[in-house]
Amino acid sequence: MWLFMKSKYSYWASILLIGAIFILGYQNKESFEMLYAVCAALFWMIQRTLFGILDKARSEQKKYCKYTGFLLLIPTISSIATGSMIFFRDYQPQSTVYRYLIVGLTGIWASCLLLQLIVNWKNETLAGRFLKQTTIASLSVPLSLIVVSILSVTGADEDALMSLMSAIILGGVALLFIINMMMVSFFDYKSTIDSIRAISKLVKKKKLIFIRVSLIKDMLLVIGKIIISAVSRSFFMFVNALYSGGMGVARFVAVKMYAQDFKKKIYSYRFVGIIISMASICYVLYSVRLFLGGKTGVYSMYVALGIAFYTFVEFGINIREAFHLRKSKALEAKALRAISFASTLICFVLTQTAIMSFASEGDNSFTNALSGVIFGILAAGIGVYVIIDSYSLKKAENRSDFVL
Repeated sequence: MWLFMKSKYSYWASILLIGAIFILGYQNKESFEMLYAVCAALFWMIQRTLFGILDKARSEQKKYCKYTGFLLLIPTISSIATGSMIFFRDYQPQSTVYRYLIVGLTGIWASCLLLQLIVNWKNETLAGRFLKQTTIASLSVPLSLIVVSILSVTGADEDALMSLMSAIILGGVALLFIINMMMVSFFDYKSTIDSIRAISKLVKKKKLIFIRVSLIKDMLLVIGKIIISAVSRSFFMFVNALYSGGMGVARFVAVKMYAQDFKKKIYSYRFVGIIISMASICYVLYSVRLFLGGKTGVYSMYVALGIAFYTFVEFGINIREAFHLRKSKALEAKALRAISFASTLICFVLTQTAIMSFASEGDNSFTNALSGVIFGILAAGIGVYVIIDSYSLKKAENRSDFVL
């Protein structure tokens, strides 16, 4: 009981500390601390609401918890954006004393959050579960502020990049807990494992719908690459965007196969192979151009890391899709697997080019060209395999002993 009361007082201590940080930021004209304090205040209001309904009936708790995850997106995304500001503007501390004062206040504030977490750890009510996850998510704000404040005092060369990474990583962890709350509330407040199982069943039941949604993913990948090519002024990146566009067209053809009879599926399957082959051959021809004096471009470390991160995300999506369809023998599944494998091979080229542009001195065009040719030929080989396979299926269909 004593710990519970102490935890209750810690909520008011937290808001006082948040207010003090906001006032210090205002007096010293530091918008960074002010914005973080606003994000923290939003977290605090949601925490107080959940704390106030711990003793309510479950039906009452459901009503309040229903929108908790969605509301938490506002301070979480805002805190990530605030932490990212450091990367785009010069952030110099007013004084070392001011920095350490911010670190001290933020440390006490984080301790209050940890106390709240410890006290409510064994509370298994619905509001208690959501309160624990909200408290963990809210810790991303003081921890990020502490990291940024300490780095600004040390004056390290990479303090801006490290501050950005800490904001993204801590914010990303907070987002995982928030997504979990949204998922649990959507599936009638089951456990996380049961909610994941429910999603898996829903995906299998609505498989075609989810595959069609993946077309939006392809469109976003193309748009993202075009934006990066414009920012970095890289024709090489634009070529990769065109390749992704070709894979998007192939995926659209593969998705349409679900509503076709078997004979039409064979022709669509062959068309997917033709698209993969043609797009990959064009990629190989572009790579050969690099042997003749063409350049892939030189990127700054930050742009290259952004491209590499973006490519790793695409790589993960492609591998996941191929793994998900690995057991299916349906033609549409085989077509989608071929598209994923071909896209993954080209991801290797883009990642290598981005990393080597800043990690290795000198002209890397020959190495990048060689990589583009090799992986492009392998991707084209996948397309050729699909074409040959479609003809063998056609012959099998024409045999009287063919069994569908």
